[in-house]
Amino acid sequence: MRIMMKKTLFLFFVLGLGADLWAQNYHQQFSQALSDGDTNAQRSALAAWSQSMPTEADYYIDQFNFYVNKSLFSTMLLTTNAEELEGGTFSFTDSTGDLSGYLGMSTPTIVPLMADSALMWIERGLEKYPYRMDMWMGRIHFLGMVYRWDDFEHTLEELIDRFATTKNKLWEYPGMVRFDKEIFSEAVLEYQQTMVEETNLSAMEHNDSLMLRRMANIAQRMLKYYPKDIYQLNIMAVYHNALGQTEECLRYLLKAEKQDRHDCTVLSNIANTYHKLGNYKQEYKYLKKMVKYGDEDEQEYARHFLKELEAEHGL
Repeated sequence: MRIMMKKTLFLFFVLGLGADLWAQNYHQQFSQALSDGDTNAQRSALAAWSQSMPTEADYYIDQFNFYVNKSLFSTMLLTTNAEELEGGTFSFTDSTGDLSGYLGMSTPTIVPLMADSALMWIERGLEKYPYRMDMWMGRIHFLGMVYRWDDFEHTLEELIDRFATTKNKLWEYPGMVRFDKEIFSEAVLEYQQTMVEETNLSAMEHNDSLMLRRMANIAQRMLKYYPKDIYQLNIMAVYHNALGQTEECLRYLLKAEKQDRHDCTVLSNIANTYHKLGNYKQEYKYLKKMVKYGDEDEQEYARHFLKELEAEHGL
């Protein structure tokens, strides 16, 4: 089942060569049982491991994965609404050839007690291994999966504070030689993208406003330490644009342009913002920049709006 792979195998890695042999065996037994979907074997491996007074990081990770796996479940569902299904579906037609329904796995249901247990184990692990980036990211990812957005935001802000105020060499992500600011920035941006996917910017109902505010809070926390982060400057512009604060939106976009004058996402957003402000000469100027610096698609996009400006405003 696709969701099982997403739940249990995202982010975590096999023990390193320096780990205790017994711990490796327990970890391998658990991993195999997890892959097989054998709950009893998973429990047995973890119970045996617990008797050895384990201190390995993977013990906490495997306990976390066990409860993650139990905290979300799906059932086979026949429905007329494809949005009720997760992942791949089969469609059915009636005798006339019209679509009559879909068959697939339902959107996962959350089991709060199991989710709490998963989070308890990863938090215990982080108490012992505060610089294991994979644990932090697993925790944050799972908080998003179970829609605990306040905790998602606060945990990510705490991680930003910790990462920005400690030496990069302290942080460990198994399988990576280094984990630097650029990689971290991209990871934070991916989490913000997750929040964007939960937000309807056109509707901006109460929950959408809350999510957008959370996303902006994270951007502000990043900018506190990395004021030239072009991605976070652009997110702050998106935030103010959604609130109708066009001048403030433009202020952030112009800051972003200073970091990379050839970034066509920023240039396009600036052109659009000037359009909203009725400053068509400046819009024209930034569309011209897109023609100069953009790829083929970006150039075509810019030329379309340049023609409109020339036709409507004689530019």
